[in-house]
Order: sequence, then C-alpha cells, then structure tokens
Amino acid sequence: MTDKKRLGELILDAGLITEVDLNKALRLQVGGTHRLGYILIKMGFISEEQLQSVLSQQLGLPIIDVDREFDPAIRKILPKYLCRKFSVIPLRSGDNNTLTVAMVDPSDSEAVSDIEQYTGRIIQPVLASKSAISAGIRSRIPWSLRDLFNSRTSSRWTAATAALALLLIIFTAAQFYQDRQAARYGKVSHAANSTTYENLELTLAFDSQNKVSLIGRGAYSSGYYSVTFNDTHALRSFLDAKKDDFSAQQLEWLAWAMTNPRDKK
Repeated sequence: MTDKKRLGELILDAGLITEVDLNKALRLQVGGTHRLGYILIKMGFISEEQLQSVLSQQLGLPIIDVDREFDPAIRKILPKYLCRKFSVIPLRSGDNNTLTVAMVDPSDSEAVSDIEQYTGRIIQPVLASKSAISAGIRSRIPWSLRDLFNSRTSSRWTAATAALALLLIIFTAAQFYQDRQAARYGKVSHAANSTTYENLELTLAFDSQNKVSLIGRGAYSSGYYSVTFNDTHALRSFLDAKKDDFSAQQLEWLAWAMTNPRDKK
C-alpha cells in the first residue's frame, strides 16, 4: 500500500505550485507554528478556494458547513489552543468512540494523531474552510483553564506562578471579550475614501460616495457574490430578494454594518 500523500504533494500534483514554490514554503514552515496550507496562501501561491478544491477532489471529501454540523454538546472536548494550533474544530461524536473534526487539511496525519492522543477518540476528519473554522473557534469553543495550563505547566505552585496565573486569567477574560466582539461584528477597516466590514465570509465595502459592494458567499447560496450597489437602499432590496441565501446571523450582521456610522476612526 502506498503512503498517503501530504498536502504539498497534492497541491503540486494539481499544478498550482512548482517544486521551487513548495520548497520555499517548507523552509518557512520549519520551526514555525503555521500549517503548510496557511503559509502557501499567505505567500500568494494559492488561494483558500484552490486549497479547498484540491483537498476536496484529491481526498474525496465534501466541504462541510461548520455552523450546520456543529454539536454544542462537544464544544469543550478540545481547548481553544489546540483548535487554533491545528486549524480544526470538533463537530460531533459518533459511534464506536469516534469524533468528527473539521480540518483545513484533513491529510495532516500529525494533527490527527495528536488530537487522537489528546481526546482518546478515533478521529474522522472532514474538510472545511479556514475562515469558517476560525469563526467557529472564536464563537463556539469556550476558553478554559486548559488554555492557560497545559502539559508544560509545573505542578508545583509558587507565589510567582500564582501571580502569573492571575495575569493570564485577566488576559484571557480580555481576549474572550475581543473574541465575542469579533464573532459578532468582525473586522472594520477605515481608509481615506472607504470603509470595509468583514465577517461571516462576507465583505461590505463603502466608498466616499456611499456606494456599497457586497462580496462573499451566503451560508446557503450556491454561488459567490461580487455586486456593487448605488446605496444601501438598493442593497437592502437585494437582500430582501435573496434572504434565503443567507443565515440569520449573516443577515443580522449585514443590517448592523449598513447602519453603523462610517466616520469612526
């Protein structure tokens, strides 16, 4: 039996990168914390859509809707730090001690092995986009003491350790608040002549004449939107006609972004 191909080989076979590109990315990965797919995207060699398409075709896996598949009952099974480390999010428990986990790269055998050791479960990896997994980690995986103290933490407490723990708890509370805000409102960017809102795989961009562009994918749509409207009234009419393409969370966020003052810096 031949060994399962790794991510770099799959993308190379698809003709999206050259061996020179792959070697550059692998050199950057050595000693770092980022996964290879993230590095290839950030270096501009591939897009997230190309990565997902290659993995879906080569591994025979559909792209999972994290919001639809997530079972809140298992939200505490993996801590945030592990979810972020491997770009994964647990979705649901199955029969025979299995755990379905959405991954940016289901071919990452190291990540699968580490998660199996941590949970004591048999991992069944499925495919999801990095943006959907990141949003899911922010909004669905709670902070816990496991994020503060992992296997490297000494079991012998001292006054200095206790003081550090208090600082970490304060930091965690602040980070939790930021994550909640990011999950609800996303990212807002201001430029000289434009304001851009990004959240839930959608982007709204307003120019100085208050024209607005909608870019992204509705949770239940089959296509990708890239449409410019003369004003928010035209956008609202479009959303009323296409409301079944969007989740309730997306529609709520779009309504907020359209009414939020755009002169704040």
